[in-house]
Amino acid sequence: MRKKFNAFYFILFLSFGIIGPYRALYFTEKGFSGTQIGILIGVVPILSIILQPVWSALSDVFHTRRLLLVVGCLGVSAAMVGVGLADSFISNFIYFMLFSIFITPIGPIGTAFVLDYLDEIEKPDTLSLIRVWGTVGFGTSSLLLGSLLMDKYLNTFPWILAGIYLLLALVSLVLPESKTMTFQPNINLNELSQLSKNKEFVVFLVGMIFIGATMIIASSYQAIFLLSMNASTLLIGIAIALPAFVEIPMMLVAPKFLRNVHIRWLIMLGAIILPIRWISFYFIQNPGWVIPVQIFNGFTTIGVEIAGVSYIDKSISPKWRATGQGLYTTATFGIGPGIGNFIAGNIIERYNIRAIWGLNLFLGMVGLILLFLALWFFSRSAEKFSYEKSKVTDR
Repeated sequence: MRKKFNAFYFILFLSFGIIGPYRALYFTEKGFSGTQIGILIGVVPILSIILQPVWSALSDVFHTRRLLLVVGCLGVSAAMVGVGLADSFISNFIYFMLFSIFITPIGPIGTAFVLDYLDEIEKPDTLSLIRVWGTVGFGTSSLLLGSLLMDKYLNTFPWILAGIYLLLALVSLVLPESKTMTFQPNINLNELSQLSKNKEFVVFLVGMIFIGATMIIASSYQAIFLLSMNASTLLIGIAIALPAFVEIPMMLVAPKFLRNVHIRWLIMLGAIILPIRWISFYFIQNPGWVIPVQIFNGFTTIGVEIAGVSYIDKSISPKWRATGQGLYTTATFGIGPGIGNFIAGNIIERYNIRAIWGLNLFLGMVGLILLFLALWFFSRSAEKFSYEKSKVTDR
């Protein structure tokens, strides 16, 4: 059973290792302006703001996750074929809108799938042991495209993604529906609405909007930044893939940290690292110095994608698990990145690529302050965030 989820994460993040770091570069090669690139990249998270909670709620209400995953994967594959055939900005924009619609449910519903499985085998603190296969997939694809294919074969970008999502659809077909999800009692909408009155939960999500914006801006424009310093394609591939390979040992020991360290400390450590990275990038003139700075990204991944997911999972009833992960993904990888990528595109066109690190520094500091307020000022006692304690739901 675990091997199926390992394969799902590996293939999913195989696609992320291509689309995240190289889509802006792909559109640059097609001759689009900074503002146009910002719009194309920003349309994905903007649409997810509306669609992610809807997809996730449908999954929870109708007790089907596998079907939505398959539909999402096939839709993404078809949209990428359209991108590969499109030449004009308008046609690329339309196909990326379709891409946005169908990619929206895949991440949060896939995460909910895994969390259900881990609950069934009574190992809820071992998400990182499955998620680590995503790290391997991301590192593999970003390194191969960056170092081997970027020079001559960047135009294959959408076609590779189309094939990957066809493969992911096949893997999704064999994922088992959770018994614990299927037999949940009737859902009370009033229960979910109480979350909007929880200051800690709301402020935390707002903080993650700013944190997520900086992460996706960096991912989207890092290759262009390195090219501006005349970095080789090999160095670009290594710089983008390195954080993934550093994350592997960290993912393997993450269950121990989750059992022994309060989740809020792991989240804050990941958030504190980000402004340090943005300041460093702003002053770097030699592309080789990007490598040591990239190593610290592993702490952010643990904080956001492991501790953050666990925090949300403890803040919402299990029957709303996919919805909770949808809200978290919308905040972290939807609202902030959508607005942030559009602003970053305009900044690049008006100033230069280096100016986006100043933007990231400002956004990162705002996010850090909001997370501190949520996890300490508005927080319940720290003991509530331990894996040994019961979930903080239904209050």
